[in-house]
Amino acid sequence: MKYDGIFFDSGGTIYGFSDADSADPNHSQVAAGMAERAHAALSWLGISVPLDELTDHVRQLNQEARTSPPGYTEETLVRLLFERLGQDPRNDHTVYVTGVVSGPRFSSWLFPGVAETLTTLSEAGLYMGIIANTHVPGWVMDRNFRGVNLLHHFSTRIYSGDEAIEKPDAEIFRIAEAESQMAGKRLIYIGDRVDKDVAGAESAGWDSILFRSSESTSEGRATFEIDHWAELPDILA
Repeated sequence: MKYDGIFFDSGGTIYGFSDADSADPNHSQVAAGMAERAHAALSWLGISVPLDELTDHVRQLNQEARTSPPGYTEETLVRLLFERLGQDPRNDHTVYVTGVVSGPRFSSWLFPGVAETLTTLSEAGLYMGIIANTHVPGWVMDRNFRGVNLLHHFSTRIYSGDEAIEKPDAEIFRIAEAESQMAGKRLIYIGDRVDKDVAGAESAGWDSILFRSSESTSEGRATFEIDHWAELPDILA
């Protein structure tokens, strides 16, 4: 193959977040249910908080997250939520509530051809991994990939929340090279954003693929541009 390894972005590249023909909740609905899930999880722990009050706390903490450094994750949010409620943020409680609050990901959110293409690339022996900018803790990201039967394809998974570094910083790509022991190999990265994904790969000296789910062109910056996952095997062969 032309490349020794490929690393993928997550949201907007693997997950499309909605499927009009599915009965599953879409991404917006899952995000909107965060406070309700927190309320249910806290109630199970015997912590009683009015839903309206909890909704205000979660909204404020989510607003803070938008301007927080990359190391801020949903687990950080839950710890801060416990503190706001005057509770000692025990680790076991924090992990439990974080897993509930983060919410699910569904197979119906995957772009068409994701599972089939990843299987084809795995069978061809191509090394595959993830580099994602996300507020979701890495252990929850792994859980979600396992839930949609994709985790086994990704030998190395680098998440910005765990590393406190995010794309387009070349350092997160260097971490991926070190973790995968692929430094100096022929590597390519695929994502849906020019400013984060294409620019990040460029800064690390990697080739790149723009998956045109949200931007129509990289104006020549990406090595390749595609509209469908089924195009990947021919590009990489």
